[in-house]
Amino acid sequence: MPITIVKNDPLTTRSQTLAFGFNAKGKVEVGGFETRLYDAYPAAFATFRKQCKGERIKPGTLWMWRETQFNLLFLVVRESSVGMTRIRYVENALMTIARDYPLYGLTSLAIAPLGNKEEQPLLRPLVDYWLKSCPLPVTVYEPM
Repeated sequence: MPITIVKNDPLTTRSQTLAFGFNAKGKVEVGGFETRLYDAYPAAFATFRKQCKGERIKPGTLWMWRETQFNLLFLVVRESSVGMTRIRYVENALMTIARDYPLYGLTSLAIAPLGNKEEQPLLRPLVDYWLKSCPLPVTVYEPM
């Protein structure tokens, strides 16, 4: 299924699930999107952080929160809140989505920008590679 690219606010998505990059420490990252997401869904972030402290969350994995208007899919693509996005972690998370989306119950997916503006040109081809042949409807949000 083709991937739809949009320049808009990911929090306005109509997809069933919103995926976004986060860190394995569970610490809130400083950015406009991350702050608004944290303010809107503090319980999701508190639970995720508790899982991180219990060492159940590893870089390159996924974690889903289903208690919101759309599911939140944490893609663990950084080791810490100040670390850079690792290509191998993004690739592993996207590969897991492409392979296991039925197990997660995904019917449509929106992906917020996974890294900063400098990292985006390296990460975008990974999304295309792993998800373009997946039958899951995918919307990718580019930085505004």
